[in-house]
Amino acid sequence: MRSTVEPVEPTKVKINVVVDPDELGPAIERTARRLGREVKVPGFRKGKVPRQVLEARIGRDTLIAEAIEHEAVPEFYAKALDEHGVEPLSRAKVDPPDYQDGQPLEFSATVEVKPEIELPEYRGIEVEQPTVEVTDEQVDSQIDQLRERFAQLEVIGRPLAEGDYAQIDIRTTRHSEEIPDLTRTDYLYEVGSKTVVPELDQQLEGSRKGDILRFNATLPEAAGPELGGQELTFTVLVKEAKAKVLPKLDDDFAQEASEFDTLDELRAHLRERLEESAEAHNRSELETRVLTAFLDRVDVPLPESMVNDELQYRASRFVQQLNMMGIGLDQYLQGAETTQEQIEADLRAQAERAVKAQLVLEAVAAAEGMEASDEEVEAEIQRQAQRIGRDPEDVRKALGQGRAGVIRGDILRTKALAFLVENADVRASEGEAASETADGDQDASKE
Repeated sequence: MRSTVEPVEPTKVKINVVVDPDELGPAIERTARRLGREVKVPGFRKGKVPRQVLEARIGRDTLIAEAIEHEAVPEFYAKALDEHGVEPLSRAKVDPPDYQDGQPLEFSATVEVKPEIELPEYRGIEVEQPTVEVTDEQVDSQIDQLRERFAQLEVIGRPLAEGDYAQIDIRTTRHSEEIPDLTRTDYLYEVGSKTVVPELDQQLEGSRKGDILRFNATLPEAAGPELGGQELTFTVLVKEAKAKVLPKLDDDFAQEASEFDTLDELRAHLRERLEESAEAHNRSELETRVLTAFLDRVDVPLPESMVNDELQYRASRFVQQLNMMGIGLDQYLQGAETTQEQIEADLRAQAERAVKAQLVLEAVAAAEGMEASDEEVEAEIQRQAQRIGRDPEDVRKALGQGRAGVIRGDILRTKALAFLVENADVRASEGEAASETADGDQDASKE
């Protein structure tokens, strides 16, 4: 067998194969045995039809054509891939083979491949250092959230106001027919939350225990096809009026809400946790800035099959997220004030950006001679198993045969991105640089 590879597009190559006649013998023999098991010939048991009888029955040309299509072409195409180190991304498009009995078999196969990428200089990528700092206000906000969790409701005698809670019986009807989904007993409702209809909040504000409220309201279209846009009648009995009372901010609260003895210790812990989160955000943002800056400098032809696979994955994940939130596509489009065409365009842009990043990081890893060892692959499998709470063997089975290569690719891309960040020219933000300059001037004036 002789074979050559020629590029036909930036992401496609044509593999030309020539197979000598004597190399076709095993493929023809395998086809004859297979057809001998499938073709029924009177006087012979199934699978026991001699080759000469089979050829007389179906014709030698049919046998040869069957052998070329189903045996020879796949076999020698696979050998050509191995010989030239071609890694196809899609199923090959094979031109009709050229063959005459006793002559060499010639065929060509066009297949999509990853493009060759000319990388610009990837050391010293200039980016601005992201700076997310923890403020006293953020710590106070964390404290407030804790107080909300430990707040208690107390009965009040004054009229209800926004932020108060009303314990109510609510009955909803449409033409005297009760709506079960909007009828509840002893329902604790936060005034101002607008989780039913805005008119309920308007009616509750200023009301007291014992008041009976009756009003009409039209449900929004988002309520669904059965009730959306329908005018309903609401009858509400205010059974109790309550207000949220936050715990006093002192050491007793710290002991009740945490494992710390003092409020100062609780504050210090919350600040430390926020700082860890800010540091993680800064690291992630720095990676994003470095990768974005580098991708903008690289021109990469994108294999359509990779883009389509990524697009299908992102579209499927988008639908799953809508289902988890209990939102239909039409409802989402209305709330987001967008169109299905715009969503599809955004998902395609995201898919193209993701594929470009994958190809570029793989090129950097190859240029730097990076490798992913078996130990690193196993460690990643262990990490994934721990993250989802499964046995590592279950993860291996779920990955399936050959999926270790996917994990190996993930590891290499992670290493390549870390290399870019480590060798980037990271500069202080303008605000931070100005602050450092001012501090330096003040220090100099003191001297």
